Amino acid sequence: MNLKTHLIILFLVAATALGLAQAAMDNSARLLGVEGRVEVARAGVAEWSAGSTNQLLNHGDRVRTGPRSRAIIQLSDASVLRVNELTTLEIRPPQAKGGNAGLEVNKGSTYFFNRERPGTVEFRTPLASGAIRGTEFHLLVADNGRTEVALLDGAVDLTNNFGGTSLAPGEQGVVDPGQPPRKTAMLEASSIIQWVLYYPAILDAEEIGLSDAERTALADSLAAYRAGDLLAAQSRYPENRPPGSEAERIYRAATLLAVGQSGQATQLVANISSPLAAALRQMVATVQGHPASRGDSLKLAGEWMAESYAWQAQSKLEGALAAARQAANQSPQFGFAWARVAELEFSFANNSAARRALDKSLALSPRLAQAHALKGFILAGQGKFTAAETSFNDAVALDSALANAWLGRGLLRIRAGHGVEGRQDLQVAATLEPRRSILRSYLAKAWSQTRDPARAEKELRLAQKLDPNDPTPWLYSAI
Repeated sequence: MNLKTHLIILFLVAATALGLAQAAMDNSARLLGVEGRVEVARAGVAEWSAGSTNQLLNHGDRVRTGPRSRAIIQLSDASVLRVNELTTLEIRPPQAKGGNAGLEVNKGSTYFFNRERPGTVEFRTPLASGAIRGTEFHLLVADNGRTEVALLDGAVDLTNNFGGTSLAPGEQGVVDPGQPPRKTAMLEASSIIQWVLYYPAILDAEEIGLSDAERTALADSLAAYRAGDLLAAQSRYPENRPPGSEAERIYRAATLLAVGQSGQATQLVANISSPLAAALRQMVATVQGHPASRGDSLKLAGEWMAESYAWQAQSKLEGALAAARQAANQSPQFGFAWARVAELEFSFANNSAARRALDKSLALSPRLAQAHALKGFILAGQGKFTAAETSFNDAVALDSALANAWLGRGLLRIRAGHGVEGRQDLQVAATLEPRRSILRSYLAKAWSQTRDPARAEKELRLAQKLDPNDPTPWLYSAI
């Protein structure tokens, strides 16, 4: 992103005095995002029903996610909870009068993120309880209740009937049945939260090489994929269908990445030597913080797309744009490639070229969330703020896991004087892509507008650590 684009963002972030006012929080949690099968059971009710975006959750309500499904929940103190597949949890009332709502996780995994001004939040599992103080952590509960807490930031006190321990950033706590909590060495953060991360779609369905029979069996999923509706492509993949051929395993892996299941996707293509399998593996490595170029002998659009993201992750935007153009030239009917070209043209302030590429993308893949989010940024740059917010809302509706959509909407809300709501959107964005430096920088800028330099400086330090080559935190620090 160049200086001109930064100035546009700075303009959007500028908050009015009205935006600095704190809004009153209600006592309800909210289901912000639904990916796949997410169900809710009301307090005291045994039956489960389909959850919906923006659904209010009260004390005692339970949420569960099905296979290859995820959810986003915002608690009453503005904490954001990312919920993995096969997870069951309950919203608990506060332990003390005037306190924050708590959380009970019976099984599965969640990622908790809070950058507001929280009090203590309590969580429980079948084997332990914890007190969270303004933190960022990953919680995993196995079927037998075994509990693992990996603390990325803040503080957690972990206790049960056999004892307790306090965790500091970079530490992991483990509770086995019949044992007190104990500390263990924590793995690399990106490996622990890999299911949280966002994996952009890179494959052109026409290059995968599916047979006629496979195309027929997967027709509904393929139609959604070509249109850019990645969540529908995943949900419409025939349930209980084992992908047999290498081509179908590659396509299945691509749909699994749409809901963050990188482990399952990587396993499917681990022993496939084709160029597109290699491209998927490269994309996963890039998102998880290990980008590497595969050279200039690439042929397929999917290969060039993976290469483009790898170049960007290494702060080599010229190479990223060149690779994106190669992808679009290789597959002119591939809407995802044109969206990628548009995104990078916009980063260089080549606005006319960006709009032309974006128009092609939306014509070919009208339900691609990334394209709608980019349209929002372009419209905002033109001063068309109402239309821009509509585009960001469209992107969130299409794919609630897309951080850029929350980022854009949050910046517009701050600009319009709704500082609290805007900052909460920025916090959701940072939860969805917690290893992405620029999102921490924008969150820091929002905190600086509330005259909270300590919180802003903390986010900027994290941003600088996550990506030393990103100029954004240095620019904001100077300002």
